[in-house]
Formats: sequence, C-alpha cells, structure tokens
Amino acid sequence: MSSCGLLNGTPGSDSHSASQGDLEKSRITIGILATVDNAPVRLAEKRGFFAQEGLGVEVKVYGSGPEALTAVGGGSLDICLINYVSFFHAAANRSVDGRIVFDAYQGTQDSLVLVAKPESNIREPKDLAGKKVSVHASGNINELLVRELLRNNGLEPGAAAYVPVKFPDIQAALGSGQIQAGVLVEPYISRAAQELGAKPVLPLITGPTADMPLSGYVAQTQFTQDNPKTVAAFQRAMKKANQLADTDRRALAEVLPDLTKVPAESVPSLSLGRFPTSLDPARLQRVIALMRANGAMPGKDLSADQLIVPTAG
Repeated sequence: MSSCGLLNGTPGSDSHSASQGDLEKSRITIGILATVDNAPVRLAEKRGFFAQEGLGVEVKVYGSGPEALTAVGGGSLDICLINYVSFFHAAANRSVDGRIVFDAYQGTQDSLVLVAKPESNIREPKDLAGKKVSVHASGNINELLVRELLRNNGLEPGAAAYVPVKFPDIQAALGSGQIQAGVLVEPYISRAAQELGAKPVLPLITGPTADMPLSGYVAQTQFTQDNPKTVAAFQRAMKKANQLADTDRRALAEVLPDLTKVPAESVPSLSLGRFPTSLDPARLQRVIALMRANGAMPGKDLSADQLIVPTAG
C-alpha cells in the first residue's frame, strides 16, 4: 500500500475507499476526550480518511472515558475512546457488552510520569511513602502503575495515599499542597514545568510496565456484529490517522491546539506516547495482568483476544 498517498489524504489505487452504499451504516458518532490520544480522530476528520472510507462522522467530546462508555452502552454513541482499565473492569463486571475495535495510545517512559515540585524531595519510589499522589481517578491505570512502581521496588503498593484529581486540576493541587506528586500526561507535563516549576521525578511506564497500552476505541458487541463493514472502514481510517500521528509532529500540530489548547509551536517538544496501527491481544493482556496483580479485576480473568475485533487490512 502506498503510504505516501494515504497520509496526504489522497487514496491510492489500492485504497479500500468505499461508497456509502457499501457500508451498513454510513454515518457514525464517535466519543472522544480532550487529550492527546484522541488526536488521530481529529486527523482522520481533517485529512479526509473517514470520507475516503465512505464514513460520515459526528465527533462528541466527553469529560471522561467511563462517561463516553455509558453513552455507547445506551446507544447514543457508536464508538468511544476509553482507557483500557475502565473498559476491562466494565467488561469483567458485565456492565457493558463491548469490543475493542482499534488501539489508540501506548505509553512510553516519558509520556506518563509522576511530577513534583523540587522542594518535595521526591527522587526515588521510597520517597512516595506517606505522600499524597494524584491519580486522575481512583482505581484507574494511573493508580495501578504507581502501585506497580512501589511493588517493583520492594514497597507496599498502598504506601502512598492516592487522591483522585483530574489532569487539568493537578497543577493547582500541587501548587496548593493538596498533593505532593501527581501522575500527568501531556500537555499538562509541559505546562506544569513552565508555570509551576514541577518536574518529572519518576517514570511509570518502564521495566515490567514498558510500552503499556493505555487506551482504545470501543463499540457495543452488537454494533460490531451488525456493522462489520462499517467497523472495518473505521479501522482503516484510524490506521492511516495513527500512522500519521506517530510519524509526523507537524500533523499533530494541526489538531492538538484545538483539542488540548497547547500552542502549535509547543507540539514538537511534547513527550508523547505511541499511536499503534494494529490490535495486539498479547499486548492488551498485559493490562489485564496488571489489574489482576493489583486486585482491580472483578470476577474471573478476561481474555483480551475475545474482546477485540481483528484489525481490517
């Protein structure tokens, strides 16, 4: 396949471009969050990748992944982005019957970190004992990664006090002393450094947790069964968008300012994760294993390969 033509928004001779009549549903509604892992959806809109596949899309921005997942379960959204821990938890307790239709974001050592003010004297995992650490939401991937960091360094996973503070509010919480450290992603990492002097002190995605999957796109199982061509069209469009996001910061600079309010000129310096172009059940199973190790998996273990829709060619 000619990636050059695809990444510039021009379908090549071997493109899977579809007319609307080829799809079971030619218009879908997608729920996203105002975070960097959602940038490829905006790229797919801007570069015409959805249109090339015969898909009309309406994109709605939600305040949290679980909120968007509830909308998927209720039928007001067809597909949403959600962090994997929240999805696997919902799948395990059967509050949602869903399937992962595409991978969204994979962590790197610099893309999800603990930040603190210099005067906090937090330098090593042992320094977190007794400290208040923000984790965005209780029991999510951020808390599990901090717990795993402590466990891997011979400490009790509950040695820190975990405080739910949303990413946009963590900088103020650090400044006021409400917390001593916070789990942050971009653009909040850069913003906290520039405006508060808070710096990354400990990586969370490293060693046993290296390259940890963070989020993906989910649909109701019934939707995937009733609309296989539509799902395949979404997957092909997102594969192009993720590949572009993963290789071209200039493309990200086209959409991140509107999505996250980060200035376009700051995009090249952001510490970002990876945007995968395929679904790997073995990689996703690592999230389930992390949940099980930290007591965050209700009921029996899940099998990731039974919860995905294989990526279209």
